[in-house]
Amino acid sequence: MRGWPAFILVGCCIAVQAAEFKPVAKVQLPCESSSQMVSPNGDQVVVRCKDHSLRLVDMASGREQHVFTGDNPVASSAYSRDGRWFAVGLNGGWVEIVPTSGSAAAKRWKADEHRIDTVQFLGGDLILVAGADQPGGIWDVRDAPKLLANLQSEFAGLTASAVSDDGKLLATADGDTVLRVYDTSSWKKTQEYRGLKLETFAVPFTRDGKYLLAGGADNYISVLEAASGKEVHRLGGETGYVVDILPLGDNRSAVAVYLDTDGLKPPHAVLWNLETFKAEPLKPEHQPTGGGLVRGKLWVTRADGSWLQAWAYQ
Repeated sequence: MRGWPAFILVGCCIAVQAAEFKPVAKVQLPCESSSQMVSPNGDQVVVRCKDHSLRLVDMASGREQHVFTGDNPVASSAYSRDGRWFAVGLNGGWVEIVPTSGSAAAKRWKADEHRIDTVQFLGGDLILVAGADQPGGIWDVRDAPKLLANLQSEFAGLTASAVSDDGKLLATADGDTVLRVYDTSSWKKTQEYRGLKLETFAVPFTRDGKYLLAGGADNYISVLEAASGKEVHRLGGETGYVVDILPLGDNRSAVAVYLDTDGLKPPHAVLWNLETFKAEPLKPEHQPTGGGLVRGKLWVTRADGSWLQAWAYQ
């Protein structure tokens, strides 16, 4: 389900190395949960319940702060970069944004005729919204939501997107296999990369903005210079296709998640060193069901009945 980090979806089988993970939280949940997403500041967790509802839960107290019922299942979701807002994309082309705390007004609008497969906050009052098989558009939600710009694709829809930490660049990948970079001040396209042959499922910038990492069905991760768009290295040797890439805050490493192309082997995650271009496996111990990036660090979560535990990678 686009909009949730892919490693959350396959978390049942991703291995983590216990010696390098420190317990950070334990909270009682309002339901049994199949997957979770931790907010960027670590004070809240979104849990997907077995009744198909989505619930925002305070990490410290376990208090339920908002509920999206299963009547109109959430197709995509995302936190704002500061963790103060949460957006969901729904069937029928609807988008809803709610505050994660406080009494600010929620917003809901129809952005497309298709199911909303991508919602992503870009900083400030801007959000990327893409319907199924559509390249998407940029919306200003400062007041009544207003479409500012449409993104491009030669055919097929958005498969991945990311914004640089300084908010100045947006990278997108579409079903036409082209990577595009936009200047967020003008929404003009500044770069294209056409070196990939298959779909891309993850295109994050490193935290310092130096590199753009692109991974998907090509079975390797392309390391592109963000400034020039040129490929400077390929991270290969792992089996399966890349479903998620999570650059860590040290600017030297990123976690990548791979799925077996035949579906016969469990997914696996590795820690890539972006200086040596070598990979280190994350070995079995806990079996996460979710997680997220919290202030640049990888957190993983595990739900056991109605209890949730969280660990931070050191």
